[in-house]
Amino acid sequence: MTWNISLTPYDDHTQPHDGVTIWQLTCLLVWLSVSIVFLFRKATTRGEGHAEDLPVVSSNSNASDQSNGSPLDEALGAIVQLGLVMLYFYLCDYVKVLPKGDRVYSRDTFVFLVFLLFFMGIAFTLRPTQDKILNRDHTEEWKGWMQVMFVWYHYFAAVEWYNWIRVYIACYVWMTGFGNFSFFWVRKDFSWWRFSKMLFRLDFCVLVICAVVSNEFIVYYICAMHTYWFVSVYLAMAVLRSWNDHRAKMALKLTCYAVANAVVFDVPGVAGVVFRPLYPILGTAYKDQDVMHEWLYRAGLDHWVCFVGMLCAYNYPYFEHFIQQLESTWTRTIVLQLSSGTLAKGTVAALCVGAYSLWHVYVLPHDKYAYNRIHPYTSFVPILVYVILRNLFRTVRIRYVSMFTWLGKVTLETYLSQLHVYLQSNAKHLLVYIDGYPLLNFALATIVYLVISFRLFAITNVLSGFFLPQDQRRAAINVGIAAGCCCVAALTGFGIRFAYGRMQVA
Repeated sequence: MTWNISLTPYDDHTQPHDGVTIWQLTCLLVWLSVSIVFLFRKATTRGEGHAEDLPVVSSNSNASDQSNGSPLDEALGAIVQLGLVMLYFYLCDYVKVLPKGDRVYSRDTFVFLVFLLFFMGIAFTLRPTQDKILNRDHTEEWKGWMQVMFVWYHYFAAVEWYNWIRVYIACYVWMTGFGNFSFFWVRKDFSWWRFSKMLFRLDFCVLVICAVVSNEFIVYYICAMHTYWFVSVYLAMAVLRSWNDHRAKMALKLTCYAVANAVVFDVPGVAGVVFRPLYPILGTAYKDQDVMHEWLYRAGLDHWVCFVGMLCAYNYPYFEHFIQQLESTWTRTIVLQLSSGTLAKGTVAALCVGAYSLWHVYVLPHDKYAYNRIHPYTSFVPILVYVILRNLFRTVRIRYVSMFTWLGKVTLETYLSQLHVYLQSNAKHLLVYIDGYPLLNFALATIVYLVISFRLFAITNVLSGFFLPQDQRRAAINVGIAAGCCCVAALTGFGIRFAYGRMQVA
C-alpha cells in the first residue's frame, strides 16, 4: 500500500474555493463577536479573583449541571470552540490548504486493520454489563464497530464491501425505529422539549457545517434520513396516543403506518410528489438528475427497516420473557447434561444461522444495483439474526466491548467529521499530513479526526443544554437572542459583501 500526493486535478465539484459566501461571513461574525464577549467575561472574572469559576466544556452529557461555570459562560466557551473546529473544516475541505491523496484499496491491509481492531477491542476492553437484552452498552457497541467499518470503507475505498455498508446503514435506521418507539411507548413523553432536543442533536452540527463549507443538507443524507424517520415514529406514537396501551388499536396504528409507508415508497411516483415541497432542504442540483433524486434514492433504500425496528420494540417484552423462561424455567436435563432451555437456544441459534446463510448466499453476492433493488425487503434478515444471537446466550449478553461503546457515543460526529478532516471533497480524496507514508498518515489523521469528533460531541451537549432547557420560557429567550444575533450578523455580512462589491466595481 503506497501512495504520494495526488496529481489528479480536482473536478468542478471538488475544486478549492476562493470566495466567501454570505453564510460563511455570518458564521465568522458570530464567532468573532462571541469570542470577544467570552474573553471579556473571562478577563473580568479573573480580575475579580474567581478564575476557578471559568467554564470547562466536558464530554459528559450533563456537563452544564456539573461545571462550576455559569450556563452562559459554558455556552460562550462552546461556541468559541465550535468556531475553531469549523475554521479547521473550512481550511481542510473548502480552501483545501492540505494536499490531497488518492484512496488506494488493499484487501490485505483493510482486513488486517479490521482484524487488529476487533482483536484489541475484545482482548483488552471486554467489560461486564447489566443482564438486559439490547441494553445501552450493547447498542452503543453495535453503533461503534459499524461506524468504524463505514468510515474505513470510505477511507480505503473498499468498494467490494458496499453491500455490507448498506446493511450497516440499515442497522442505524432500525435502531432509530426501535429506540424511539421504545422511548415514546414506555416514557410517554411527547413534549416539545423531547422533540426539540432530538432535532437539535441530529441537525445542529449539520446546519453549521453546511453554512461553513457551503454544502447542501442532503450531502449528509444519514442525518436527513434519521430526522425523517424520527419524525415519522414521533407522529405515529403521538397521534391518538391513548391507543398506544391497547393492543388491537396499536395494531391498527402500526398497520396504517405500514400502508402509508408502502404507498409513499413502493408506489411509483408518489414519493416524488410527497417530498417535492421539501426540495429546498432535501434537493440537490447535480448533473442532469431530478433535484429530489438523491433523497428518494437514499430514503427508499431503507424505507422498511425503521418499521421493522418499531415492530421489534413493540414485541420486545415477549422476546425478553421468552429468554427468561428458557433460563429460569426450562432447566430439566434432556441429553448430554444439556437442559431443555439450552437445547431450545441451540435450535433458535441454528435457525438464525440457517436464515443468515440463505441471505448470505442468495442476496449478499449481488452486484450493487441488483442488491439495491432487494435491499429494502431483505436487510432485516442479518439485523434480526445479529440481535437474537447477541442476546440469546447469557455469557455473551453480560459483556460488551467498551472500546466500541466509546466510539458508538459519537457516531453522528464521526460521520460528519470524516467528510472534512479525515477525507475531503465528499470522501473522494484523503487529507495528506505525511506524504509517502500512508499508514503513518492514516494514524495521524485518525487521531486528529477522533479528537475533533469528541470535541463536537461535547460542544453539542453544552449548547443543547443551554438553548433547550426544560424551562420553556428560558428556552424561548435563549433561542430568540441567538436568532437575533445571527440575523444581525447576516445583515452586517450582507452589507460588507455589498460594500466590497461596490469597491471592486469602482
